[in-house]
Amino acid sequence: MSPRHRKPIRSWEPGPEERDPPQICPTTGKRMYASEAEAQATAAHQMSKESAPAQLKTYRCLYCNSWHLTSKNT
Repeated sequence: MSPRHRKPIRSWEPGPEERDPPQICPTTGKRMYASEAEAQATAAHQMSKESAPAQLKTYRCLYCNSWHLTSKNT
């Protein structure tokens, strides 16, 4: 196969220029997650970092009905 017919190698994750900006709740200013599972997955990923809060919890927002993360005890 000639070089001009090869597809470029893509990583499995889109680069920063290809990602949509996160949705932000207009009332709380927090990032909106479409599901509790998505918020929990993000919380687990964040807590695995050394500089992250020890505990992150998810909750459904009363204003936008999306899921948010908090480090406060609820």
